[in-house]
Amino acid sequence: MEKARIDFLKDELNKLAYNYYVLDNPLVSDFEYDKLFTELKELEEKYPQYITPDSPTQRVGGISSGFEEVKHKYRLYSLDNTYSYDELRKWYERITKECGENVELVCELKIDGLAIALTYKDGYFVKGATRGNGIVGEEITQNLKTVKAIPLKLFEDADIDVRGEIYMPVSSFEKLNAEAEKPFANPRNAAAGSLRQLDSSITAKRDLSMFTYTAIVEKAKTIPATHWDSLQFIKKIGFKTNPNIRLVKDIEGAIEFCKEWENKRFNLDYATDGVVIKVNNFAFQKEVGFTSRAPKWATAFKFPPEEISTKLLNIEIGVGKTGAVTPVAVLEPVLLAGSTVSRASLHNFDEIKRLDIRIGDRVLIKKAAEIIPKVIKVLDSEEHKELPVYEPPRTCPECNSLLIAKEGEVNLYCSNEQCPSVIKAKLEYWVSKEAMDIDFIGPSVITQLFSLGLVKSPVDFYKLKEEDFLKLDLVKEKSASNMYNSIQESKRRPFSRFITALSIRHVGKETAEIITAEFPTLQRLMSATAEELANIDGIGDKIAKSVFEFFNSIDNIEMLKEFTELGFNFENNIRIRTNELAGKTFVLTGTLQTMTRDEAGEKIKSMGGKTSSSVSKKTSYVVAGENPGSKLDKAQNLGVIILNEDDFLKMIGEVNEKKS
Repeated sequence: MEKARIDFLKDELNKLAYNYYVLDNPLVSDFEYDKLFTELKELEEKYPQYITPDSPTQRVGGISSGFEEVKHKYRLYSLDNTYSYDELRKWYERITKECGENVELVCELKIDGLAIALTYKDGYFVKGATRGNGIVGEEITQNLKTVKAIPLKLFEDADIDVRGEIYMPVSSFEKLNAEAEKPFANPRNAAAGSLRQLDSSITAKRDLSMFTYTAIVEKAKTIPATHWDSLQFIKKIGFKTNPNIRLVKDIEGAIEFCKEWENKRFNLDYATDGVVIKVNNFAFQKEVGFTSRAPKWATAFKFPPEEISTKLLNIEIGVGKTGAVTPVAVLEPVLLAGSTVSRASLHNFDEIKRLDIRIGDRVLIKKAAEIIPKVIKVLDSEEHKELPVYEPPRTCPECNSLLIAKEGEVNLYCSNEQCPSVIKAKLEYWVSKEAMDIDFIGPSVITQLFSLGLVKSPVDFYKLKEEDFLKLDLVKEKSASNMYNSIQESKRRPFSRFITALSIRHVGKETAEIITAEFPTLQRLMSATAEELANIDGIGDKIAKSVFEFFNSIDNIEMLKEFTELGFNFENNIRIRTNELAGKTFVLTGTLQTMTRDEAGEKIKSMGGKTSSSVSKKTSYVVAGENPGSKLDKAQNLGVIILNEDDFLKMIGEVNEKKS
């Protein structure tokens, strides 16, 4: 009797959730749904032997200790991008050469979210993972169960792997940011941050949804033969698909779809930055095939970056870890490319002078690479001429010390090395992922530690005891333990990470790796002359002088001695497996699809090669990924050999593995 009632409630609640979250067609009121849910929960508490993974009560789990890597059964490929209708026509021409005339295409809005892979066995959701590098991702099954657009049980006992895009509605994003202590940059970041919570109950509180866009069907009553049929099939068995899709007979139909949505997209409650266009027929897809990173039978048409005007309310001044003073535009909030923008980069005071930006101006803003908002021009108006010309500050906004200019640089700098803003910025950089990668220690924690006098330099992090963290607001025993252990664990970071974290002027992550490859221990680096440092390929006199002065400062020598006494590892731990690339210097630019640039750099070093952050005549190869920067242009001008990702994979002997 009890089991039958539980089974009925599970099925009924799953159907109601499907109608509400997938079809957007609620059949009952929230009150009625909650009443059924409460009854099911009470019955399962009384008869726990009848709890099953597809029960709606299992959507909220516990706290995970971390996310494990999982190898995808079927690789998640990336998409090549096109930016003009002529490029689309050329892509379609290549398709028709292989498949014949009038190849049908499916057009879908490209959702700006987080790609995930879901695995179902006999109709039950058994595993979910992030895209990762397409071959290996992170398992986040418990968190994905909280997303109500993801069915826990299908309407058919199918074995199927589906691909979807997790997103946060724009309205939900704006509500979340209004309540957040630290706002998210855009809906995509909010969705990604919500999915990677160790506590899945936090994920459950975030309004996430998913559009499913493809499936690999292993077992089902009917196996679809086209992409269009596949979309209808996955919708039929319980998945949410985007309603804005279209089957067209040729590329002109696809172009018409792109033009239609270029402006209509701003009326949607989710972010989209383009249109994905796919060959419809699966047999044709198989015939056309793949490159090492993307299907040749699909492409993504990217909408041009949006520009919009708004009012400049103020210019605020930030002080960074080097003491550089940076102006930031405070704007009248405006929706730009899917997110609300209220601040934008002004770069430096020379840029303000060049554009003649004045407080009170109407300015045009855009997103650089559709991520970072920046002011690009002042809109001409009579009011502009009446506004006072902006004058750069003469003193630091934090400590009132004089601002100074440095020869050959456009930035102004705070003259006070003990400026609280500079110290806090250095501490924040120390714990960042690029540097020592210390979890649980964010800006608010650092502000409290600094205010209490517990941390005034990076070395002080390693003198803290667990009980010190209990002095902070809202920190309990478990959090204090996590913070302490994370700090201690960072002592084992590679030597290059430590050098990066020191905030030496002109020395970022890539430069630190170059330096530590030549001077692999702290003792050797501290004894290096400025001439020896300048002779390293990719360093030069300016960086060499900065590094030499840092390691010959009495205060820094004392600090490094303290780090040594605290048990730090000061040896370069890159293990060289072969010398196949010995004497070769690589520069990496753009986005690689089979690995990150950091991973590619590690592989180069493990084979005896070097990486550099800048292109010169001494550069052996430039590896150009997707959307390469100015380094590619410089390499072409200098005649440096340019490798695409396929060429690079062949060089390091991994092409067969990545294509498998």
